[in-house]
Amino acid sequence: MGMLESGELNDLFGDKPKVIEQEASLFKEMRDEWNEKVKQRSEERNGYNLQVQELITEVQIKKSIRDKANQKVKELKDLRAEHSRILKEKRNALKAVLEEITENKQNNKEGRGRSVSRIRIEMDQLEQKFERGRLSMNERSFMKRMKELSLELKDAKKNKSYSGSHQELRSEVKEAARIQEESHNNVEAAVDQAQQAHDIMSRISEEVDKLRDAANESHSGLIRAKREADLMHSKYIVALKCMHSMSDLTSALRAKEEGSLDDTTNDRTGVSDIMEQLMSGGTISTDDLMLIQRKG
Repeated sequence: MGMLESGELNDLFGDKPKVIEQEASLFKEMRDEWNEKVKQRSEERNGYNLQVQELITEVQIKKSIRDKANQKVKELKDLRAEHSRILKEKRNALKAVLEEITENKQNNKEGRGRSVSRIRIEMDQLEQKFERGRLSMNERSFMKRMKELSLELKDAKKNKSYSGSHQELRSEVKEAARIQEESHNNVEAAVDQAQQAHDIMSRISEEVDKLRDAANESHSGLIRAKREADLMHSKYIVALKCMHSMSDLTSALRAKEEGSLDDTTNDRTGVSDIMEQLMSGGTISTDDLMLIQRKG
């Protein structure tokens, strides 16, 4: 069997070089498109991650505000409890005074319950009459009556004291109730502030979760795009190698027929080396690319 000639080899290849060249162009185009998607996905992911970091900082700020508000609520609740205790004591004291006043009124008999001044007037009149000898009672009766008036005077003074204490306690109870209500309102306001800070923090946390999901989705898309880009690049390199292998073989046969095999072989060997470098994942220079195009 005779050696295969360059013309016969061209007939054997047919339109395969052109088809492979078209496929290589398509693979390159698809690779570039996937690389663009890699870039877009990377920018999306980085953008989401940046927002996440900013919102996490905001969450920390809101958490600090919430914690301070909760501490304020605790302090105000303690203050309110103290004011409530004071109010209860004042009300109990007022209740005791009112009960005492009611009891004294019930114990007052006929002829008693007069004012202090009226009792003193009667006592003074009796003393004056007794001293002048104009009293229509003996000394024993006089002493008994004076003792009764003294007891009545004592009760009158006591009732007067209760009356003053009663009015004072009412004022104290009213003031204590006002302070207690103000403390309660302060607690409610602080609780609202703490709840608002918590709600804002919760909403931001939810947004952080959504952004993280979006970032993860973008990262997954990036990985898929990178995988497709690498696949298209591999197919592109394989197509290039096929193209240039067929070109090398055809050129070598033609050079042998023309008697210039040695000069051509060195150049073709260089092209093959470059293709092997690409296939192994290496990079090539501009001069290497020009060599492939010039010798293709």
